[in-house]
Amino acid sequence: MHYLIVRPGAIGDTLLTFPVIQALRAQSSNPHITFVGNAAVLPLALAAHIAEEVFDYDSRQWSALFATDGIHSPTLQALLQHIDVAICWLRDPEQIVERNLRSLGIQRIVIAPGHPSHNEHIHIVDYLARTLNLQQPVPFNPLFYTPDNTHIRDHSMQPIAIHPGSGGSHKCWPITHFASLIIKLWQRNIPILLLAGPADSERMTTLLSLLPLPSSPTLLTTLIDVPLQTIAQQLQDCVGYIGNDAGITHLAALLALPTIVLFGPSDPHIWRPYGSTTHVLHELILTNLQVDTVLYTVDEFFYHMR
Repeated sequence: MHYLIVRPGAIGDTLLTFPVIQALRAQSSNPHITFVGNAAVLPLALAAHIAEEVFDYDSRQWSALFATDGIHSPTLQALLQHIDVAICWLRDPEQIVERNLRSLGIQRIVIAPGHPSHNEHIHIVDYLARTLNLQQPVPFNPLFYTPDNTHIRDHSMQPIAIHPGSGGSHKCWPITHFASLIIKLWQRNIPILLLAGPADSERMTTLLSLLPLPSSPTLLTTLIDVPLQTIAQQLQDCVGYIGNDAGITHLAALLALPTIVLFGPSDPHIWRPYGSTTHVLHELILTNLQVDTVLYTVDEFFYHMR
């Protein structure tokens, strides 16, 4: 069965389709999935066996899906001629995308908005699964095998990963709070893996300026603007992860890494990271979320749970 899955959106939006695609694969016979989405996530989709082939949604060829005179690109026509089922999580109010796909002989087409309506409080993963009539809640399966670190008696030897950024500044815990948290963790000799994406350079510069030199070089490692697959590999060696409502936070949760996510104005009932090892701290005004609250949660969630 050949599937075309089109999912526009940011890194987090794309990653949250992965559990749904895993569930779809589990109930399909010999599935072959062509996935079209955020370019940064595509290598991870291949490595995690989410899809057999991937394409950047922002590539010019995919704009033909919305062409009012149909799809005329021979390359795209050839790509789509073997598709049995097309799933497009996007808005198509005039049914242009559906009409274009059907004109190429695709009989089974699902087109639905990429998120639930404003009056629905359903998690995004379950919403996407519902559009495909899949079981809900969607079973959770980690993206990769996570090494068994239970033999390590002193978990303070493992770093805590921290990502202080997000796609929206309104979703970010204050950078001064992150600095205070890191200093308190260093006082316990807990190493920090500090993560930053391309949109986080200003916040990272500010954070580093607020931090003293650690007492040992091993207490701070930075990973800046590297591929998600590299981040995934590094996260699997961490004791836990702390971050805002952001794409890397969703990645940490999908790896089954103990994840503390700091939620502000976004609704965690819809957008919380998907996974069995996630703890949400929610304050509508993130400034009100105290450093000591996060530190207490680190103790309880990263260490006492083991």
